Amino acid sequence: MTGDPFESCHLKDPEELCRPSPCGSNTKCEVINSVPTCSCLLGFIGSPLNGCRHECESDIECGSQEFCSKFKCTNACSQCGKGASCARVTYHRAVCECPKGYIGSPYTECRAECYGDRDCPVGRPACIYGVCKNPCDGSCGVNANCNLRGLTPVCSCPRDMTGDPFVSCRPFTKEDLCSPNPCGVNAVCTPGYDRNNRERPVCTCPPGYTGNALSNCVRGECQSDGECADLKACINYQCVDPCIGQCGTGAQCQARKHIAVCTCPVGTQGDALVTCRAIKSYPVARYH
Repeated sequence: MTGDPFESCHLKDPEELCRPSPCGSNTKCEVINSVPTCSCLLGFIGSPLNGCRHECESDIECGSQEFCSKFKCTNACSQCGKGASCARVTYHRAVCECPKGYIGSPYTECRAECYGDRDCPVGRPACIYGVCKNPCDGSCGVNANCNLRGLTPVCSCPRDMTGDPFVSCRPFTKEDLCSPNPCGVNAVCTPGYDRNNRERPVCTCPPGYTGNALSNCVRGECQSDGECADLKACINYQCVDPCIGQCGTGAQCQARKHIAVCTCPVGTQGDALVTCRAIKSYPVARYH
């Protein structure tokens, strides 16, 4: 028992050791193993015998990456909302950002722009990793056109340009008229003009070849008279009779060493290359 033996004694109460409290302010007193024990209240720090205080009452009492929240130093990045990223901390305040393609407030909640193609607008119809995008963006080469077939980008060069639409398109040049060669087999293509002075490819057979340059050029039988027999000449890359069409009317022709030799027959005269005319005979006058 305990008490004032001259007045009254009563049963001993262990908690009386904490009344009055031997501890400082903002503390609690507990009797542990008959010993009064002091501790700081929740949210307070310091010496419980001398008195406890709040961990902080302003931001300046916290570290550079912290701020004072409910009298406690807290990581400043906790100020960012759900799904947001903490870019940096400036003066105990977090600078929060939504990830690229996400929308919302970085201090409350960031969410994906879309969860399916149906969530996207007409100009950006495809939902790719939570972001509405135009499938044409970055799909085609420089100067190329891009058109969507459904959600599939289709690349092509403009009508006045040529090239690889997946790499680069460039203006046409004259040389492009012949690349690839639009002419026939063995034919030569040269940039030229049509009757309206518009650029177009001109197809010709190379020297030594004959035929239709639009379909097929065939190597000729010869390129010089020396490749033909003596009685023939190389005309249009073929060995033919040199007399054909060479002599005049009424003239005779004989091929000699690839050349047409034209002569007027006996009884005629004139230019064998033009015409031969019969020699007129006149009666002889007789005198008596």
